[in-house]
Amino acid sequence: MADALERVSDPKLREQLQLIRNLYGQVLTSEDLQRQIKGFQGQKGIYKPAGAEQALWVRQTRRGIYPDKELSLQPDGSWTFLYAPEGRDGQTDLTLDTNRALLTCKSTGSPVGVFRQTTDVLGRTAYDVLGLARVEAYDGEHFVLRGEPIDWTSAPIPEEVVPTFSPFQVDGPSMVESLRIARDSRFSVALRRVYHERCALCQVGYRVKGQVVGVEAAHIIPVQDGGVISDLRNGMLLCKNHHALFDRFAWTFDGKLEVRVSPDREFRESALANHLLGWEGKRLANLPTLDRDLPAPEAIDWRERRFDEAWP
Repeated sequence: MADALERVSDPKLREQLQLIRNLYGQVLTSEDLQRQIKGFQGQKGIYKPAGAEQALWVRQTRRGIYPDKELSLQPDGSWTFLYAPEGRDGQTDLTLDTNRALLTCKSTGSPVGVFRQTTDVLGRTAYDVLGLARVEAYDGEHFVLRGEPIDWTSAPIPEEVVPTFSPFQVDGPSMVESLRIARDSRFSVALRRVYHERCALCQVGYRVKGQVVGVEAAHIIPVQDGGVISDLRNGMLLCKNHHALFDRFAWTFDGKLEVRVSPDREFRESALANHLLGWEGKRLANLPTLDRDLPAPEAIDWRERRFDEAWP
């Protein structure tokens, strides 16, 4: 499938949309975005540049009068977001230029940027850059926005479909390195969202100045072994300590998502101080809300086989 940006004929709009895609997953203050994104200083909801037929971006503000709903994520990293149309005197009015601009995005397939309001640790207004989305439909109450998947050249998986899990990258070693890095970065952001910004094992998670710190995306089947990087079910969010130990096969988990710890005597003695042994035999404490986003059985089986080989 072709890149959705190819549907945008205006080079200036395409440049701005590419920038929003590049900012995917970042939490930026209004001032930061005003310096980079056209129209962000004054426009509150849907922004349509003067002379353009399509919208450039939408943003959800927590004090808005229109009832937007929470994000819903899919295993491919795509998401569904219901965005309320703008109105007049509290009533929806699809004849407004801004709403018509989103309907144009729907008919042409052109993407639109999406920002969601939050705050940083200083209490300043900031925005989570959700990236680019297609306007899939208008359901009579909301515009249905479908965020790009980790592999943005693929169509997002429909909300009602649980896709078949493919453990290994189809592209294999031939994937361009810059593309692999970009997808891996998006993989990390999507895992951060679906694991509630906390370690799956110990539930540690920190935010400093609006940024998530101390947690990392862990691949169940590692990239160097060909593990897929465009499906969340080959990953989990871990704190840096438990990620390092996971990569060394000091611990893993089974098909019941229960923790297994290395039988190595030296490791177990050293692990007493950080309570890792206390989780042995227990189910992972922090997991995705939806079963469809849980680690895939095929990936877990691969990891368990390698764990057993490491500790015969």
